[in-house]
Amino acid sequence: MRKRTLIFFAICLMLLLSLQPRASAGVLLGPGGAVAGGSPGTWYIGATPAGFDPAKPVLVFVHGKGGWSGSWWEPTVYHGTNDMYTYAYNNGYRTAFVDLYPERNMWTNGELLNRQLNEITAYFGVPKVTLVAHSKGGVDANAAAAHYGASGKISRVITLGSPHGGSPLADMAYSTWTWWLGELLGQRNEATYVLQTGYMSYFRSVTDGRGAGVPYYSLSGYRCGPFATALWLGCVFIGGEDDGLVPVWSARMPGATHLKEGYWDHDEIRMGSRVWSWFAPVIGPGSAGGPGPVAGALGSGGRPEAPGNLILRGGNTLLDGTAAFPVESGVRSATFTFLASSPSFSATLAAPDGSAYRVVMTGQVPAGDVFAGAWMGTVTVNSPAAGTWTLTGAAEAETGYVMVAALDSDLRATADVGQAVATPGGQQSLRVSFRGMAPAASRAEAAIAVAGQGAHGRPTFAADGRALFSLPGGNGIHNVTVTVNGTLPDGTEFERTLVTSFAAVDLGDRGTWR
Repeated sequence: MRKRTLIFFAICLMLLLSLQPRASAGVLLGPGGAVAGGSPGTWYIGATPAGFDPAKPVLVFVHGKGGWSGSWWEPTVYHGTNDMYTYAYNNGYRTAFVDLYPERNMWTNGELLNRQLNEITAYFGVPKVTLVAHSKGGVDANAAAAHYGASGKISRVITLGSPHGGSPLADMAYSTWTWWLGELLGQRNEATYVLQTGYMSYFRSVTDGRGAGVPYYSLSGYRCGPFATALWLGCVFIGGEDDGLVPVWSARMPGATHLKEGYWDHDEIRMGSRVWSWFAPVIGPGSAGGPGPVAGALGSGGRPEAPGNLILRGGNTLLDGTAAFPVESGVRSATFTFLASSPSFSATLAAPDGSAYRVVMTGQVPAGDVFAGAWMGTVTVNSPAAGTWTLTGAAEAETGYVMVAALDSDLRATADVGQAVATPGGQQSLRVSFRGMAPAASRAEAAIAVAGQGAHGRPTFAADGRALFSLPGGNGIHNVTVTVNGTLPDGTEFERTLVTSFAAVDLGDRGTWR
C-alpha cells in the first residue's frame, strides 16, 4: 500500500510539473551575463532586478547576423564590452536573450522566434514582451510578427541598425567580381542572400502592413568603423550615410517611428551606453525619461541608386592574378582596398607614371560581416596619375580576392533598375546616368544573373543610357553588375562599376515564395 501511494504521488507530481510554464529552453544568467556557448532555439533568462516594477515590460533581445545572445553582454568588435544587459538590469527590467540561427534567413528565424516567444511569455507570465533587435535581428522580428503569428505576443519592436531595405554589401557578395571570394569564404549563405537589396524589396512588398498593432521604432547610424576595418570598407562601398554595413535609408523601416540618426557604427549601435537613452522612453509603461521620437520621421519605402565611384576587380590569383583599369584625370585621391581568402595574398599596383604601391593583408574581417573571414589590406594614393593602372596579385596558394578602388572624383555614375519587384518572363529596365560631370563618350555593359544560378543576360544600352531586357521564367533575385567605360572631354579614360539587385517573383507566388 505504501509503495502504491508513493507511486501515485510521483505520478501526480510529474503531471503537475508538466503543466508548469515551460522553461527548459531558458538558462538563468547572472547580472554579468557570463555563459558559454549558445545554440539556436535556446534562450537565456536575465537576472531579476531587486524590487522590479511588474508594470515594466519584459525585454527580449534579438541578435543579428553572425551573432548570438551573448552579443548583448560580451565584448564588441571595436568598442569594448557591450553594456546593454547591464543597462536593462540597472533600470529595473526583466530580460530574455534568444539564440537564432546566425546565418539563416528571416523565414526560418521568424518561425523559431515565434516559438521562443511562446516559451518566454509563459515563463514570465505576461501576454506580451518588447523586442530590442540588432541588425538582421530586426528583420527576423519583423518576419515573426508579420508571418508567423507573433504579433499578439509583441507590444513593440525597437530595431538598431537593421537592414530593412537590405545592404549593398550583400549585393556585392553576388556580383560578377566578388562571387569567387564569397564562395571560398562560405559567405554566400542564406543570411547574405536575403539581405540583397532586391530580396529585401520583395520582403517589404509582402510584409509591410501585416502584423497590425505592433509599433516599430528604429535607430540608424552614420559613423564608419575604424580605419582599414570591415566597417570602414563598408562605408567606402555603400556611399552616402551608413554605419559601415547598413545605409541610413535602409535602417529607417517603412511605417516605423525613427527615433534617432546617431554617430554610431554598426558595432556600437547595439551598446546600452550609446543608445539606451534614445529608446528608453518608448519601451513601455514605467520607462525612464530621455529624448523622445523625432516627430514625423517615418521610414522611406524607396532605395537610392547603386554607389557610383567604384572600380572593382577580382578573381583567382592562380588564374587571373593580373588586371588593368583606367583612372581619369582630376581624381583627388584613390583608396585601393583588397579582400582575400588567404593572409598570404599581396598586391602590387603600378601607376602609369612609374610609381608602385604594395598592399599586404593587415587584418581579418570579423564574424557577422558579409565577408567574414576575409583578409584585408588597403592603400590610399593622393592625386593618382591619370592613365592605365595595373595590379598584380600573388599568394602562396589558391586565393580568391577582390579589389575595391574608391575614387574621390567629380564623375559619378548611377544605375537605376526600375521596378524593385518584377514579373518573371517579363521585361525589366536599366538606366545608367552620370552626375557631377558629363563625359564626352561612354558605353555600358551589364552582367545580369539570378543569384547563385549564373549569368542569363547582357542587355544592350541605347545612346541615352537606357536598356530593356527580358527576364527568364522562375522566381529569383537578379544581381546586376554594370561596368561603365568612357572618355572625359580631356581625352582621359574612366571606368565605374555599379552593383545592385532586384527581385522577380510571380504575382501568384507573392507572399509564399521563400
